[in-house]
Amino acid sequence: MPTRPKERGMDYEQMIATVRQRAGLGENEAVRSVQAVLSVLGERLAGQEADNLAAQLPERLNASVTRNPQGRRWDVGEFLKMVGDREQVANADQVRQHAQAVLRTVAEALNDDERHDLLAQLPGGIIDLFGVPTPRG
Repeated sequence: MPTRPKERGMDYEQMIATVRQRAGLGENEAVRSVQAVLSVLGERLAGQEADNLAAQLPERLNASVTRNPQGRRWDVGEFLKMVGDREQVANADQVRQHAQAVLRTVAEALNDDERHDLLAQLPGGIIDLFGVPTPRG
């Protein structure tokens, strides 16, 4: 099965800078936040979706996207708890703010088809963190 072509909409530095600005983080904290969110998000996705997501992100972030073909099923609360654990941030409001900054930036980096496919696998609470309209089946 062929993978989708790599159409990267944002380079690594631009992505980190956007997250830094949106979340009010320093360079190292922004990198850690991006890696934590992509790791948890990738683990949540089933099938080839994590590979498809990674293919559209800057290459330096490819390894941050966890691959789990079965996909894990958790709601937004569990998602944010796992992000906070991996990011090593205990404040729930900060974790939500960081996750929103990362996921909004990820949504902007994806083409329309990939964004639709990605959001179609997620529950509403996690979709809300992306700040984009809910996909229609």
